[in-house]
Amino acid sequence: MPTQVSDLGDTIDTIHQKATQSRMFNAVMSGLAWTIRQDKGSSVNVPYFNTAVSRQLTEGVDNIIEEIMTDTNVAVTFYEAGLKGILTDDVIEDNNEDLISAMGTWVGNAYETKLDQDLLAKLDEAASSLAAAGSTLTLGHLAAGRATLMGNAITLGGAAPPPHVCILHPFQQLDLVDVLTPIIGNTGTAGFQAFASPLADRVIQNYAEARFFGMPVVIDGNLTIDASDDVKGGIFSASAPGGIIYAPRRQPTIRPERDESLRGVEINYYGRYGVSIFRSGWVVELYSDASSPA
Repeated sequence: MPTQVSDLGDTIDTIHQKATQSRMFNAVMSGLAWTIRQDKGSSVNVPYFNTAVSRQLTEGVDNIIEEIMTDTNVAVTFYEAGLKGILTDDVIEDNNEDLISAMGTWVGNAYETKLDQDLLAKLDEAASSLAAAGSTLTLGHLAAGRATLMGNAITLGGAAPPPHVCILHPFQQLDLVDVLTPIIGNTGTAGFQAFASPLADRVIQNYAEARFFGMPVVIDGNLTIDASDDVKGGIFSASAPGGIIYAPRRQPTIRPERDESLRGVEINYYGRYGVSIFRSGWVVELYSDASSPA
């Protein structure tokens, strides 16, 4: 007898548990962005206000200058995202726990990758961009990025509220490792140059440093490398309010549906969310080379 959706209680629970666990451990940007939850409507409106000016007054002279408070609305529109997989009758009948668990991990990873890439794409809307296509990322760019956030003009929202987070592609990270590592290559031999530097020692032991200039450095392979082997990482305010908004409207859930022609059950995994940049001056793009390591 074909498996019916009503027969899959434990199976669906296992898939959902694995999908949720996968998202929990693979979430990168959704854990760094400013999370705003909305239970109603098709969008969430997040306003910010203009900058008021205080002036020195003269005794006996009427202050005739009025400051008018205006707001700018950032509308974050929700959209659905997700995917569909097939759990065949054979797998269900054989009670193949490994494949059932793998299905949960598979859909969870796919959903989180899409969400992560949607949020990472907001880095490209930053008001400032450092480095350039084809250039090598340096520690100076990271320092300049943080200085740019802290020195953001008052008229553009002022200093980006801390904490500030740097997010890089692994190939951008490698450029920083190359600068800090004390290992050098000689013709035909493996050379080593001893630096009296605790930082260099930590890089040798741990591959990379977790913080630079007071900022955590987060590595995310979901940053997209373009056709010219360049990639856009960035530095942004991870505060609330912060530079990038993540607005989950409906958490992803498993919705099974019987498909007779495929002799199996469709595993539909869908959620709904919105993403947006909040203040472009609170985000700095790091645009640099990301050629494959050689």
